[in-house]
Amino acid sequence: MDVHTPYTKEDRQFWQVILALTISSLLNFSTLYVFQPLLPVFVDEFNLTATASSFLMSASVVTMMIGLFILGFLSDRYGSKVIMIVSLMVTIVTLATMAFSTNFTLIVILRLVQGFFLAGVPASAMGYLGNAIDRRHIGVAMTFYIASNALGGMAGRVWGGYSTDQWGWESAVMSLAGVGVVALVSFIVLLPTERYATDETAYLQDDLKGMLVHLTDRRLIPLFAMGLLLQIMFTAVWTYLPFYLKGDPFNWSLKWISLTYFAYVLGVLAPPLASRFSNRLGLSRVMMGGLLLLGIGTWMTAIPSGTFIVLGLTLICTGFFVSHSMAAALVNKTASHHKSGASSFYLINYYLGVAIGSTAVGTLWDQFEWIGILSTSLLLVLIVIFLPIYKQLK
Repeated sequence: MDVHTPYTKEDRQFWQVILALTISSLLNFSTLYVFQPLLPVFVDEFNLTATASSFLMSASVVTMMIGLFILGFLSDRYGSKVIMIVSLMVTIVTLATMAFSTNFTLIVILRLVQGFFLAGVPASAMGYLGNAIDRRHIGVAMTFYIASNALGGMAGRVWGGYSTDQWGWESAVMSLAGVGVVALVSFIVLLPTERYATDETAYLQDDLKGMLVHLTDRRLIPLFAMGLLLQIMFTAVWTYLPFYLKGDPFNWSLKWISLTYFAYVLGVLAPPLASRFSNRLGLSRVMMGGLLLLGIGTWMTAIPSGTFIVLGLTLICTGFFVSHSMAAALVNKTASHHKSGASSFYLINYYLGVAIGSTAVGTLWDQFEWIGILSTSLLLVLIVIFLPIYKQLK
């Protein structure tokens, strides 16, 4: 095979790439979200408010947004594989260090460092796939990669909550670091080195211009806003859900709370199904259907019944990932040039929503508890429904 020939599904290296990036993504997003169900534990152990404990989530997300810019640029210059290896190594070291930390401020600082390097995989993986995989099979490769993002987020939440309930949060974090060592070795062995020349003469301002030009596009701005608002709502629900279920009238243990994150399975199944339906029904109908499911699921969590809450969470996950996948597809479809810049800006807004939904919304919980989270989430869904998006979906 010529060194510049992209891999196809018939090539062994194609599946090595898929497996390596899946492993790295599972570790990456497990690490990002492992603390989300543990926030009530840190409230009790360090005598914090719910808002203060949520910095364990928002701190890593804020620096992750910075990392998306810087590490993505370095990846183009020096190669995707080396950036991803360094990022995974720092992720493992910071996880192990946290397990021995007894100071909450130090843990937050470590999360700030960790968040920057957690950006290494998502900032590099898409570019690697675009260069290494044949265009005819890029859809298959992307589907596996995106599905692994959702699986990693689910695995981190479930393992973090369950293992903390059994052995303590330190064991949960240390065990994830141990898995990370295995993942890193596997990644290094499996992922082929780039077979294309990196562009070390590109200027940073050119990349920034390619992104900033989309801020004047009236068709894209509502889509960026949609990613931001949906993620604020989605993150707020899942961040403060453990506090809600831990109190009256539920009094669930952390082990049982963590099992609710299995609703994320629908985050893996929903995007490809939504894509198939959109080909038949159109993006507009599928997106609106996702938003309606999101609203109905959120409303169901107001009913003080474990059964209704679990059903509501499954609808929330389905509706969110359907809407999110349609919005992301529309960003790529709408941008006539600098498509990667448009997608990056959508992704930055997406993670900004995680930061806001984790911490800024915390004051609503402190003042009004679940009714504050619920009413704000429903309001955000309503705002998204009335964004000037749907004309371009027809």
